[in-house]
Amino acid sequence: MLKYKNKLKVLQITSELAPIVKAGGLGDVVGQLPKVLAKDYHIEIRIIMPKYKFIDFQKYPAELIMKDIKIKSLDNEWEKISLWKTFIPDTVIPVYLVDSPKYFPGDDVYNQVSEPTKQSSFYFLSKAALEIIKSFDWSPDVIHCHDGMTGMVSKWLKTIYKDDNFFRNIANVFTVHNLQYQSIANILHAKYLGLKKSEFGKLRKFLKIKDINITAEAIDNADFVNTVSPTYAREVLTKKYGAGLSKLLRLNKKKFTGILNGMDYHDFDPRTNPDVPVKYWVDSLGKKTENKLYLQKKLGLTQSADIPLICVISRLAEQKGLDLVNNVLEELMDMGAQFVVLGSGQESIEKVFIKAEKDHPKEIAAEIGFDANFAQTIYAGADMILMPSRFEPCGLSQIIAMRFGTIPIVRETGGLVDTVRDGYTGFIFKHYDKHAFLWAIKRAVRVYYQDKPRWKKMQITCMKKDFSWVNSAKKYIWAYKKAIKNHRLWLEKKDKIELEKDQNGK
Repeated sequence: MLKYKNKLKVLQITSELAPIVKAGGLGDVVGQLPKVLAKDYHIEIRIIMPKYKFIDFQKYPAELIMKDIKIKSLDNEWEKISLWKTFIPDTVIPVYLVDSPKYFPGDDVYNQVSEPTKQSSFYFLSKAALEIIKSFDWSPDVIHCHDGMTGMVSKWLKTIYKDDNFFRNIANVFTVHNLQYQSIANILHAKYLGLKKSEFGKLRKFLKIKDINITAEAIDNADFVNTVSPTYAREVLTKKYGAGLSKLLRLNKKKFTGILNGMDYHDFDPRTNPDVPVKYWVDSLGKKTENKLYLQKKLGLTQSADIPLICVISRLAEQKGLDLVNNVLEELMDMGAQFVVLGSGQESIEKVFIKAEKDHPKEIAAEIGFDANFAQTIYAGADMILMPSRFEPCGLSQIIAMRFGTIPIVRETGGLVDTVRDGYTGFIFKHYDKHAFLWAIKRAVRVYYQDKPRWKKMQITCMKKDFSWVNSAKKYIWAYKKAIKNHRLWLEKKDKIELEKDQNGK
């Protein structure tokens, strides 16, 4: 274990940070992990992200600290930006907001400038972040980047900044939140990324692609790489789940691991959550039934304490396995169950559930759109949650559901299998098909109807499970130190090669 006389210093570069800006699970990680690292492990953390025009600055006040800073843009021209400072709520962790209306004019996180490269706004953010810390004269031990949007940092630290003394000793950790979403740039735009086409040649040849895969470049150049659960880390080494990068990940296996996402339970506690109509805990589980009756009434479903109420709270996307849910709806009705779905996404999936509600108005409710507050009411009132994902890097819904005593029925994949134990804290099925899924649901419903003591014991076991960030934060510290060690080895190798070149030149 590497030891440091001074506090470990970490810069995080991100596209989102909850609760200030949240579009997905990435925002939760960047908003929650630093709090534990700073409070429990005394890591010095700074964060850089865009100053989106839709941030609620009444709720999250920001101070202008630098104006008209000159930054070299993607096309090597000078751009002026301003820098604002806010904090992760209820902490002293600084969040620096890059103010550039040219690069961040959009109305949501991932609706920004699309040219000259597909995600040029975030490449500019990455470049600006490196220049900003240099102007601060604050040199972190590690720069932690998230997904391909900020993946060019990993590449730049090993290319255009490799001989810059300021950046020489800075290691890089790259976190893959979902390998399906990769950052791609046209090879003709290499110059906008500050490099020659030839400097992307190695991976283009290895992957047999024409374009620049920035996610792949980050994996190859980072000093350490992780994804968000141990099982997903193993899965992406296979062709089935590797999204075209399994071979590259296997090549980099020694610097690759899975670290399970944690959970900040502050907002997900049935004892205190304001969206839980009747508060409850393990010693008052009977009150959960009152929440079910409330939810049934609110949704226009038949009110009954005995009917199993099954929910889906999810982005409505193909990844989430919602075709399987559709395929078993009739069987759910035959079991005497009720069903509620909350989410938005693919229009064709939304229409399926809207139609199902029309066909069974007293048994099925389709709440299209996402309401984070109402989600808590559903967690509190439902008996089970379905997560039959095709793949799931980590998943948070099953962890939240467990805290509410709502039993998860999940597919054996990614973070789902890392968090749910079959027969103890949920029900797991392996093969992605209707019959396997239905078998798991029938097992759950059978226990619900026929073995109340066991069902209650499972609920209590779920509610007492602790997936807080403390253990995961320890593993991130290990990853940071591993990255620093790997970076030192890389420097030694680089210096040795350069020395040999000099000697041969003489």
